[in-house]
Amino acid sequence: MEVLRQFVQSFRLLSGSGVDHRVLSDVVKACASVSELRSGRALHGCVAKLGHLGEAIDVFREIQARGMRPNTVTIMNLLPVCAQIASLHLVRQCHGYIIRGGLGDIRLKGTLLDVYAKCGSLKNAYSVFQLEAHKDLVMFTSMIAGYAVHGMGEEALMIYSRMLDLGIKPDHVFITTLLTACCHAGLIQDGLHIFDSIRTVYGINPTMEQYASVVDLLARRGRLDDAYAFVTEMPVEPNENIWGTLLRACITYNRMDLGRLAANHLLEAESEDIGNYVLISNMYAADGKWEGVKELRKLMKKKEMKKPAGCSWLDVDGKMNVFMSGDSSHPRRNSMFDVLNALFVQMKEPVAF
Repeated sequence: MEVLRQFVQSFRLLSGSGVDHRVLSDVVKACASVSELRSGRALHGCVAKLGHLGEAIDVFREIQARGMRPNTVTIMNLLPVCAQIASLHLVRQCHGYIIRGGLGDIRLKGTLLDVYAKCGSLKNAYSVFQLEAHKDLVMFTSMIAGYAVHGMGEEALMIYSRMLDLGIKPDHVFITTLLTACCHAGLIQDGLHIFDSIRTVYGINPTMEQYASVVDLLARRGRLDDAYAFVTEMPVEPNENIWGTLLRACITYNRMDLGRLAANHLLEAESEDIGNYVLISNMYAADGKWEGVKELRKLMKKKEMKKPAGCSWLDVDGKMNVFMSGDSSHPRRNSMFDVLNALFVQMKEPVAF
């Protein structure tokens, strides 16, 4: 048992580097054979938190196969993995374990609600919310976050009203989430009213994230002059996120005059976020300022800035497929490209009305 515990501790310290699926499987088997449940669960927690999504699922399934019962911590570690790969099937498995195991931790239920919403099942998320008799601020925040993702601002405001009726006071996280819901649904007046209530009703100062939400709220609907006036009148120094939000909207609505002002603020701040430089480059290109694009690329090269490759996961028939941007190592890549090419041909065919 001591050897197993030392391995798990070493895995944690080494960030899981150099350990393959077979090693992880063998360790879980060994944990099961000596009834060392704590080490098996700890190993799963390490793998999940280190971002090894496929391995985290494999270890969880190995734990199941060896008759080791998942506990609250195990499910809490697995749920964020479900959200990242958008596996509704796996979320439902976790939900089943929660019910069968009588795991009533409200934090666990709040996380379950949040992950259901992120996986696109608001029906299941709302069911979890409704069935909880003792709703807390976390559960209300999770429900509103789910509505925010799907642009359902009116529903989010109804949940907010229910929460106030119960006498639960919102915190900064809740207010930011509610502002996001208003922003995605285009509820400008409701959003501005909520922002004003931060000081007038709750007696606290807005956070930078909340200022950014108001800028996004106005800018998304084309009220760029109002958004710029709001930024310049802020009692605190706007950060890169706020100027980046404004710049993005300026490009969308072709307001290069304000866009250049926002870009200058980002360049003066010497932002290390490559996304901001890509935005500025896109603005220069849209405005035909190719010399500006060239200079910006030189600056990015000098700073050794490189955009990280995108990555996505797809669960097909219980097998996890990982795709990296620019990677062509998938064993079925030829079949996938054949299907894509066939779809492209269909898209180009004339449509008969």
